[in-house]
Amino acid sequence: MVVPLFRPAISLLLALTAGCSFASDPATRLRDAEELTRQGNYDQAIESYQAHMESRLAATDRPEWENPYFYLLLMGDVELGRGDTGKALTFYEEAEQKGVATPLISDRYRAVASWYEEHGQLKEALELLSKYRDRDDLLFDSMLDRIAKELTRKESEEGVDH
Repeated sequence: MVVPLFRPAISLLLALTAGCSFASDPATRLRDAEELTRQGNYDQAIESYQAHMESRLAATDRPEWENPYFYLLLMGDVELGRGDTGKALTFYEEAEQKGVATPLISDRYRAVASWYEEHGQLKEALELLSKYRDRDDLLFDSMLDRIAKELTRKESEEGVDH
C-alpha cells in the first residue's frame, strides 16, 4: 500500500505529466505501479517505477524542472508501506543524493519515524529523527520532543512494574 500521505503527490504528478509526450505512456505506467502496489505486487510496482525513472532519465525532451529521481521516493513509499524501513530509507537517501527537493525528503524521513513510533519502536524513531534533524529542525524537534516524552513515560512505567 502506498503511504496515504503521499497519494495526493502521486495524483498531482500524474496530472502534471498527463499532457507531456513521454515514451511508453508514463501516466499509464504510474497508474499501473500504483495498482500493483494496491494488489500487493510490491516488487513489480517498484520495477515499474524503476523502468519509468530510467525512461525519464533517458528522455532528451525532459523539462528542466523534472528530476526523474523523484520516483525513488515512490519506491521508498512502497517499501515503507510493506514495513521494510531499511529499504525505504535506502531509496530516500538515494533520492536525496540525487538532488530531490529537501522538503520531500524530510517528509519521508518523518514518515519512517512515524512508522517506528506507531510500531512501538521509539528508540529507532528518536535515532532516525536525530540523524536527519538538520533537514527540518523545527518539524523534527517537535517529533523528537513528543517521542522522547513518550519513551520516558514508558520507561518510567516499566521501572515501576519491575
